[in-house]
Amino acid sequence: MAEEKNQHRLNFALVSIKTDQLNIHPEAFTGETNAKINSGINFGVDSKRKLLKVIFKNIFFNAESDKPTPEETGNPFIDITVSCVFAIDPESWKMLANEEKNMFVIPKDLAGHFASITQSTARGILHNETENTDYNKYMIPANNIGDVINEHVRLPLEKK
Repeated sequence: MAEEKNQHRLNFALVSIKTDQLNIHPEAFTGETNAKINSGINFGVDSKRKLLKVIFKNIFFNAESDKPTPEETGNPFIDITVSCVFAIDPESWKMLANEEKNMFVIPKDLAGHFASITQSTARGILHNETENTDYNKYMIPANNIGDVINEHVRLPLEKK
């Protein structure tokens, strides 16, 4: 019989969703060129309250070629930023926090999971806000955002 390992399962709860920014710029939409998307993901930590914040930004812009110019990327027709805050339970926090090095380390796959939840939340917000408009056809892709996270995410902890 295989020996059972006494491992703590990482527990967290989504406690806050915020639309930090949602701008639609009709003047920037030409409809004559291909729509392109740039995405970004960021992480932050509040060690006092044991919270993890994930910020997802997505811009839609028109571009003539596969290599957009700075002018094209700087002129989005949709710009959305959404943040999700996750409360991490105390035992799980201990698994991720290295108090000696003042570092909070989120394993790559777990960071991808948090990013995916935030990306999906942003997709739903964008759909809701553009429903019954011409912009509703522009959706945040349902790709694996975790693929852009190449390594564990390391965040500095506040010194006590």
